[in-house]
Amino acid sequence: MNSNPQKMNVNPPRLIGSLMAGFHSVANHPWVILFPVGLDLLLLFTPRLRVEQLLLPALIKGIEQTGQMSGSNAETMSLAGDFLRNLLANFDLNSALRSYPLGIPSLVAGMGGAETPLGEMSVVQFNSLGNAFLVYVGLALLGLVFGAIFLAQVSNLTRDPESLSPQKPLYWKIGQSLITTVALFLLTGLILIPGSLIISLLSMINPLIGQMAIFLFMFLVFWFVVPWFYAYHGIFIFDLSAIRSVLLSLKVGRIFIAKTATLILLIFLLSQGLDRLWLTPPAASWLILFGIFGHAFVSAALFSTSVIYYRQINQFLLTLVSLRQKDLNTA
Repeated sequence: MNSNPQKMNVNPPRLIGSLMAGFHSVANHPWVILFPVGLDLLLLFTPRLRVEQLLLPALIKGIEQTGQMSGSNAETMSLAGDFLRNLLANFDLNSALRSYPLGIPSLVAGMGGAETPLGEMSVVQFNSLGNAFLVYVGLALLGLVFGAIFLAQVSNLTRDPESLSPQKPLYWKIGQSLITTVALFLLTGLILIPGSLIISLLSMINPLIGQMAIFLFMFLVFWFVVPWFYAYHGIFIFDLSAIRSVLLSLKVGRIFIAKTATLILLIFLLSQGLDRLWLTPPAASWLILFGIFGHAFVSAALFSTSVIYYRQINQFLLTLVSLRQKDLNTA
């Protein structure tokens, strides 16, 4: 009689079940989508903050010097210049509110255009690189705070209502999230800078070897990044410090590396695939609001999916440890 419940408890968590539970949790608490909806409306109906006039002269000069040093043909450099000009013309400093790696999901952050259903928004051009940098960093920090609040609310949706364990205050979790973010950026720099230099040297020796090195480097980076996927989850779910949350993420991520990679791929395909649907209406049409609400619901559900799956993974491991301890005590 006692063996059946134990067998049921040690069943590993399932991605599809977690995905369905994530969508159900948001459907039962629809107010949580107000975070991404509010961010998108803010980005859509506020003046655009540009650095085009500030950086465009330096960009043109850099392209000309690169073409002279590399000996590239004029057509190639013209295409590269047009791409960078278009990128710079649509770059909005407000998009920093959609901070990475922790932030509120946004559909509008990558659009950059000035067109809205209310007409074209005004454009503010920065004349000082220092001021533009300070504004961008300030908005990114604000986006990190909003992202931490959003993840805290999503985590509370799946929290056991009968749990009596006290939670750490929100400001403490925001502080731990900031520490984790700084550590992740430093680690990223330590990996990407040497890797880029090595790939550049190999490309100069042989372009084919350089292309092979790029694919190998991307594969290794992805496989290294997967265990870090839950770096923030432990802070908001189990009230862990930044270091303990990262260590638990690495431990759990390595044990379930294949399923975690599948979860990342599933989230990426669903979010990016549906974003194409949400962005079908032009930014000047009021139909873009349907896309904003649809994107907000799906994004919150995917956040909730990762939280639920992480809870189930840890519960599964705790159950295995408990059963093994019982076996040892029995023996």
